[in-house]
Amino acid sequence: MLASVLVARAAGASALGIFGLALTVGAYATNIADAGISQYLLPELGRRPRREWPALWADASRLAVRSTLPLLVLYSIVVALLTHGGERFALLGAALWWLLLRASGYARPFFIAAERTGIEAAATATEATTGLVVIFALLHVSPSPALATLGLGLGASVGLAFRLWGLRHIGIAGGRPERAGWALIWAAAPFAAVLVLTAVYLRIDVVLLSVFRNSREVGLYQPPVRIVTALLILPDALAAVLLFRSSRSPAHQAIKKRQERLLSISVPLGVLLVAVCAVAGKPLLALTFGAEFGQAEPALVLLAATVPLALLTAMNGNALTVRGLVWTRVGCLAAASTCAIGLGIPAIVRFGYVGAAAVSVVNELLLAVAYAVVLRRLCGPDSIVLPRIPRLGRSPGGHQDAGVWHVAHDS
Repeated sequence: MLASVLVARAAGASALGIFGLALTVGAYATNIADAGISQYLLPELGRRPRREWPALWADASRLAVRSTLPLLVLYSIVVALLTHGGERFALLGAALWWLLLRASGYARPFFIAAERTGIEAAATATEATTGLVVIFALLHVSPSPALATLGLGLGASVGLAFRLWGLRHIGIAGGRPERAGWALIWAAAPFAAVLVLTAVYLRIDVVLLSVFRNSREVGLYQPPVRIVTALLILPDALAAVLLFRSSRSPAHQAIKKRQERLLSISVPLGVLLVAVCAVAGKPLLALTFGAEFGQAEPALVLLAATVPLALLTAMNGNALTVRGLVWTRVGCLAAASTCAIGLGIPAIVRFGYVGAAAVSVVNELLLAVAYAVVLRRLCGPDSIVLPRIPRLGRSPGGHQDAGVWHVAHDS
């Protein structure tokens, strides 16, 4: 988010729109190149003994190294053919960022599984700080979105180096590969579909805005998108941890109850967040990004409503994954992606970025309903994860129910 603030302050809405488009295209590229392996690793690590983890990392890292150059060449050709001017240079500058981001994505599940998330947090903080310092310096040379995307890549290189050190520190590095790259890609195929379709239904609005409106509208839409993306960091991290734990025991009721209690916290907080954005969104956007961005307040209010819904959909999506219903989850995501495009085009043509934000809320709600319907039909009503009001008092065993505090500690 802070990188977007720097670009907005230095170069204005149109440049921020190009920068935001580069980030979106880079996210699509890294999700496709990831091949679902980062998602596949979490439940796989939960099912395997720790002595087999180094071999898993060796398989993933070898695939990442061998595929980097072909992916870079293919990406550069596609960008050169389909874009021009400032957009072309910004998208080419993002290549280093998304390639390194993919490798870091392969490392992240190992820190979660080893319960060493502090290393991942430190790597992320170092990566972000380095990127911001480099972007700040480069924008003083020239207010170019291409230089800003290059700065993100330099920050990502520092973050990856930190993670490689961390893997060695916890004893994961040094294993020998056991599977060919194609075998790993085949095993992760359902997760690849989940990852790509998730990116489509979450980020297609930015692409549609760039096609049917203009770079300035994309730029005005970026502050709400970046703020909400920052707010989703914690829910996304919790969903990853819970996916790993749930994969060990899919039917464990204690884990499900803690997820429900966690939702009982997040839903009221989400409502409060929407209210705060409605009251203070305009001055916050104007103060942070610049006066012209204050008009994006309606989009910020709408996107804020997706934060509690995102945690609800992630938990129920995980419930399908740990039960071996990944392809069923893919079907739900395909339906959500179809709605994102089918509803997004007329909404964006008519209402611009406010229409894009409204469709995002509808998509998240539809996906939550789809997951709930599928879980009820295939696994029974007890498999659905919904908010659960914690009951304080004495349990049958005579111990006080710690309620939400127990959830926060364990999660």
